[in-house]
Amino acid sequence: MTEAGVARARGLLAELAAAERTYLATTPYRLVHENDMRAGRYLVRVEVVTPVPSEIPPLAHAVIRSLRTSLDELVTRLAGKPIHFPIYESLALFAQRSRRAIAGMSDEAQATLEALQPYHTIGGFRNGALWTLQQLDAEDPPRLSAGYLRSATMGVNTQRKTTIVGEPSIATGPFTDGGIVATAVTKIIGPDPKLDMFLRAEYGTAYAPDGAGRGREVLALLGELCEHVERTVLPALTS
Repeated sequence: MTEAGVARARGLLAELAAAERTYLATTPYRLVHENDMRAGRYLVRVEVVTPVPSEIPPLAHAVIRSLRTSLDELVTRLAGKPIHFPIYESLALFAQRSRRAIAGMSDEAQATLEALQPYHTIGGFRNGALWTLQQLDAEDPPRLSAGYLRSATMGVNTQRKTTIVGEPSIATGPFTDGGIVATAVTKIIGPDPKLDMFLRAEYGTAYAPDGAGRGREVLALLGELCEHVERTVLPALTS
């Protein structure tokens, strides 16, 4: 049943969250500080000590597969024959390619299905939840980034004869191994300068920026997709 598929996706998402917590508890990332006083830049890079465990990508894809299966089961029930939930990037493609498959549905169900299509999404179909779901389903196994910087706080441990110009810049989001995650512009104002800073960071796992997940944090994106299927798609087609 469709509801069971969503429930299974929720359960798998909980397993994924637990696996991520276990991974992050091992301190898999190391921060490397670089202070180039002559150039006036203080950099913090993140290096991967332990890569994302091999069980995490399949778990992430299993969540997607369960959601996709629940959608297919729903439209199969409505159409009275086995079909896939149609997801298209334009009205023309939807009308051309899904007409026969959904012909057995009521006019109301067909209209609702069209209204749920991702090309109605503000900003274009690529921002649509169903489009993202379909792309992630096709990407098996999913491509992940080295990690994800959820948030960070940067401050000073030791500062002598050096000033920090403006506020430090922190690059939250997906990162690569060795990538710069924080930068501070500095200026020497006297002899024997010294600057030692700290960065307190919170991490997560992320999809690759150039992949189907477009650099989104894994747990956040999968949670949004579960919400969309459970609270928007299923009620619209079963009410």
